[in-house]
Amino acid sequence: MARFSFTAPTTLTSTDALSYLADMRNAKTWDPSISSVTRLDDGDIRVGSSFRVILSFSGRELDLTYHVTELTPGRSVTLRADSPLFVSQDIVRISEGPSGVEVAYEATLTGRGLARALDPFFHLSINHFGRQAAPHLRAALQP
Repeated sequence: MARFSFTAPTTLTSTDALSYLADMRNAKTWDPSISSVTRLDDGDIRVGSSFRVILSFSGRELDLTYHVTELTPGRSVTLRADSPLFVSQDIVRISEGPSGVEVAYEATLTGRGLARALDPFFHLSINHFGRQAAPHLRAALQP
């Protein structure tokens, strides 16, 4: 399993921060690897909401469908995409403390079957993309 984690303070309320990050259409504004995001359903973001995400990856486009698999309003959201080669899972946790609201973002890629042998490559990839996205996400959390 490959993993990238990130924490940052935010001036947003816990509800606004989670709403922003749970709606993957916003990811295009802070993740340079994302070419496009389309919401595949309507209404409030909820467990079962889904998004078609097109990633630019090594000169190719990768088409993934992410689903909200867990959601605790104002506290956490889990988004998951299953592909034939890997599972991508993003978990966002919001906490409030004496110094304000903090966002913890964790992304993992886990190879499936024989593709587990690619986990070292997945590790390099997720860390590369995470390092590119982190400064943009920090800025987005400080409107």
